[in-house]
Amino acid sequence: MKQMKRFLYTMIAFVLLICVFLYSKPIARFFMENFIYKNDMVIKASNQYKQTLDIAYIKETTDFKPNSRQDLLNIIYTILNNGWSEFTFFCDENYDSCFQDAKSLTENPEELSNFNNFVHPYNSFNHLYIDINNFGKIHVEVEKTYSKEQIEFIEKEVDNIYQEIINDQMTLEQKIKAAHDYIINHTVYDSVGAENLNNEDYKNKKSTHTAYGTLKYHIALCGGYSDTMALFLNRFGVPNYKISNTEHVWNLAYVNGAWKHIDLTWDDPVVNTHQNILLDHYFLITGTELLQKDSLHHTFDQNIYREGI
Repeated sequence: MKQMKRFLYTMIAFVLLICVFLYSKPIARFFMENFIYKNDMVIKASNQYKQTLDIAYIKETTDFKPNSRQDLLNIIYTILNNGWSEFTFFCDENYDSCFQDAKSLTENPEELSNFNNFVHPYNSFNHLYIDINNFGKIHVEVEKTYSKEQIEFIEKEVDNIYQEIINDQMTLEQKIKAAHDYIINHTVYDSVGAENLNNEDYKNKKSTHTAYGTLKYHIALCGGYSDTMALFLNRFGVPNYKISNTEHVWNLAYVNGAWKHIDLTWDDPVVNTHQNILLDHYFLITGTELLQKDSLHHTFDQNIYREGI
């Protein structure tokens, strides 16, 4: 009996949908939003890796009906920051360019990748799929960068390193410096991976762009250095995010009332003698100092990373 009722309701809904689609797209949209896709729009609890950042570029939101491009950015950030694997929402009916704005995001992987810089590494994505239909429905699916098994391994490693290098007598700066030095002293820059960044046939089997590759194999690209540093900054309770441009990524941390840059990659130079050199030229420096040292590789979009200025 229940199955028969469900079938009848489905058929009625289907017929109504066809009718309203033919005569009124706004009515069809209302019907789809409030009945067809209602169960897809459930807001789930955040995972344990949600971060709380007070930054200018994007904000957490509880309003999932965007009325501007900035609203779209805030929603996608909220999805990632909460660790949701998928989420469905609808554009406001008065947001005429919603479809075009959402589509432009899907066609701009560089802009999408910026979101990874503002969330915990474990909530970052390897692939972000955004599906849009003509009724203003937007469905986002997240393929995470880190697997459950990788996170378990990383957390054990970070725990062990923390116990080895950190004590209660240290100041915050000393703790950050200890993590900075440990990562560099136990990691080699992945020159081969760097040479093949634009080679689609190259497979980075050691995931050197992640903290997993850095801690498992002790070899890293800039993404591996910065993700690993971010994990320690989070462990120290330091607000932080990453800054990136088309060729590089590094850390920005809020320490003693000011935002400071940390670049482990550039403090771990590659030399012909293959010596393991430890520098601190890019440790807790201001934006002005950063650009004075190297404006070629550390130029960044100041509209996005305003705290780094």
